[in-house]
Amino acid sequence: MFRHLISQSAKFTLFCLVLFSVDVHAEYGDIILNKTADAMREAEVDDVVFPHWFHRIRFRCSVCHENIFKIKAGANDISMSTITEDKEQCGTCHDGVVAWEPLECERCHSLEEGWSPGAIQHSVREGEKQDILLGKIGSTAKPYSKFMEIGTGWHPLALAKSGLPLDKYGLVDWAAAVRKKIVQPLWSLNPEVDISEHKLRDTKILFTAKGESMPDVIFPHDIHSYWLECKICHDTQDGPIFIDKLGANNITMMGIGQGKWCARCHDKTAFPISDCTRCHNHPKGKPIDKKTLVRHLKTPPPPLSPAVPIKKPEQQEQIDSDFF
Repeated sequence: MFRHLISQSAKFTLFCLVLFSVDVHAEYGDIILNKTADAMREAEVDDVVFPHWFHRIRFRCSVCHENIFKIKAGANDISMSTITEDKEQCGTCHDGVVAWEPLECERCHSLEEGWSPGAIQHSVREGEKQDILLGKIGSTAKPYSKFMEIGTGWHPLALAKSGLPLDKYGLVDWAAAVRKKIVQPLWSLNPEVDISEHKLRDTKILFTAKGESMPDVIFPHDIHSYWLECKICHDTQDGPIFIDKLGANNITMMGIGQGKWCARCHDKTAFPISDCTRCHNHPKGKPIDKKTLVRHLKTPPPPLSPAVPIKKPEQQEQIDSDFF
């Protein structure tokens, strides 16, 4: 029944599974699950790290979202009874047919206690805020942040040996992995569904950046619709991430920085928003093709104020030093 699950990457994922069970660490985009930490302690098990990267090798995001899990951290009340008895949530696949049964506790419960739940790069340990900002100056020898350090050397053994393409932070470049056909994840658990039924949207949207020095953004629907179905963004269970109408979303970098719009995935399970040129990739004035829709600024940026001449020292006002 599930012969379709044996893809060209089956040997590769089996190899990863063997290595992954040797030593478990976290990767950018992995999720710490410990909302029921007290119950876990009573059961004498550690916290759970859900490895997004390992599941993305096998399945596209739309397989789980939102049919099995809401696409929002903390919105899913995951429990062992739901998994083992109801065969829902993780138990949808971990049933002994699609994937291994949840009988070996330590395969999931592998993280020591003390971390806050959620995307691991935003977690806090024992009340001490971690330095997690990506995108500033750093190198492999001296990473800027803990999670640049993860990208450059703290991968689990399976990930380090996988040969997946990495970005400038050393994090997995999933777009490159797809385009180079290094991974070919399935988009459905239904063995009767043919891949041709999954339609990709190839239109692009040009977002005009406000600053004259900042390149514009070309949003590619194709790679997003490869991983996700349209309804994930436009008909989300807790309200749409994006209204499905050109110009209807007043997207701002401040809002993205607060976790809205693009940041519902980016900075959590997709590449960090601090990688500015990954999105701001279209020089102003460069021609666009016919498949590119243009989203103009709602309000044009104000004109630059004329430069104010700097007063010469003898013209400057006397400063009361007691003020400082």
